[in-house]
Amino acid sequence: MRVAWLACWVACLVGGAIAKTPPNLGTASILLKNAAIAQGVEWPIVSPSILIEKEKRTLTLLVGGRALRAYRIGLGAEPHLDKDRAGDHRTPEGIFYVCSRNPASQFHLFLGISYPGSKEADRGLRQHLINTVQAKAIRSAVANRQLPPQFTGLGGLIGIHGGGSGSDWTWGCIALEDVAVEELWVACPIGTPIEIRK
Repeated sequence: MRVAWLACWVACLVGGAIAKTPPNLGTASILLKNAAIAQGVEWPIVSPSILIEKEKRTLTLLVGGRALRAYRIGLGAEPHLDKDRAGDHRTPEGIFYVCSRNPASQFHLFLGISYPGSKEADRGLRQHLINTVQAKAIRSAVANRQLPPQFTGLGGLIGIHGGGSGSDWTWGCIALEDVAVEELWVACPIGTPIEIRK
């Protein structure tokens, strides 16, 4: 299991450095369009958001506050705890947004989550996990809806990706089946709001 965690971390770190052809997303688009039509949701989807409920092991794709699709998820190896620092194998809780997209991830597709955020920067300063320059950079990235610094004592490289949802095997990411992350890829541009609850 430790090998899987290490592989996840390395895949997030190297991202597109591993040559890979992005998947054909035609089937995902059709499935998502059919779900939208069945729910009476405008297509193409406008203003999606993501709700992740750790205890329920679900990720729900919302449009206008209405559930469009729900998926089973796998979490970090310490799933019941909020992320505290780099290497703790915990999935963060709070309000975030999609801050990056990697179509060549080792784990199929990767939607980056804007962790650490301003709340984590404040805590990191108090706990001496980061310095004032790093805290300022995190706050600036969040204010501008950009990718926050990923290599601080708070950790980073957290995202939603494929690879399977059958167990809690990641270093803190949210893992889905590949077909599910394809649907999210089609639906969720950079800036999509994400809420992660306990």
